Amino acid sequence: MVAPAALFLLALSGQADGAPLARGAAFESSPWVLDVRLESALLDVGPRRLSAQSATRGTDATPSPPEAPPTPPTATPAAATEASAEGQCAQCDVDCDTCHEAERQARYLLRRRERNLRVHRGFALAAWGGLAVTEVLGTILAINKATWAGNGNCASPEGGIGGAFGCGTGLVALHETFAFITTGLYTTAGVIAATAPDPDNAASGDDPASRRLALHKTLAWVHGAGMVLLPILGILAASPQIVGLDPATDPSGVRNFQTALRSVHAIVGYTTFATFSVSAALELF
Repeated sequence: MVAPAALFLLALSGQADGAPLARGAAFESSPWVLDVRLESALLDVGPRRLSAQSATRGTDATPSPPEAPPTPPTATPAAATEASAEGQCAQCDVDCDTCHEAERQARYLLRRRERNLRVHRGFALAAWGGLAVTEVLGTILAINKATWAGNGNCASPEGGIGGAFGCGTGLVALHETFAFITTGLYTTAGVIAATAPDPDNAASGDDPASRRLALHKTLAWVHGAGMVLLPILGILAASPQIVGLDPATDPSGVRNFQTALRSVHAIVGYTTFATFSVSAALELF
């Protein structure tokens, strides 16, 4: 009895002789499910999930699905959300404070940089204006006094530009006054620019703004060196006694010395003004 029953059940499950049996569409669409477990000492047949084709119309019987095994209790969605929020808050207590502090520091540095650069531009424009006036006065002196271009208008009978004022000490004193004022303005602008914070190292990029700033800084080294040399050359040209030359004992040596220094002073002055103008234009336009 046991063997025929087992063969019958195996045939129903489609596993007879190890090969699945063909099932029709109606068989596959049937909602009836039957779990059969055969336990026999003669047959080693495990649990089989059997499907039985049956008409569902005209009957009120509804098959009950097999009971699912009990699942361990899990946390409710509210509890899980609360635990997740607590974890985020615990993590944010450190990360968010650090992030906010970094943001405040970055904003402070940017505001300080903007303020310093505005002040720097103001002093730089004032220095550029002072240098322009100084160059005009220096050009008049170069025309009146002896340089490598000639003996100067003051040595001619017609006289120089400005008459006695231009050929005497008046124009020299005025030129020196504007030169010292310009040097002070330029030094102030340079110190403010050097102390402006640059957390992003703005001149190191490859974009057009970074390249302009890099060129601006390169030209600053050129006109900065010129602004250092100009006062030294001017003072030595006006007072050759500093280097041991005495106009009373060696007038020709003093004249040649002053002629050379005036010429070099004028060349350095024009070069400095040109590079300073280009450097300012890069930042303003």
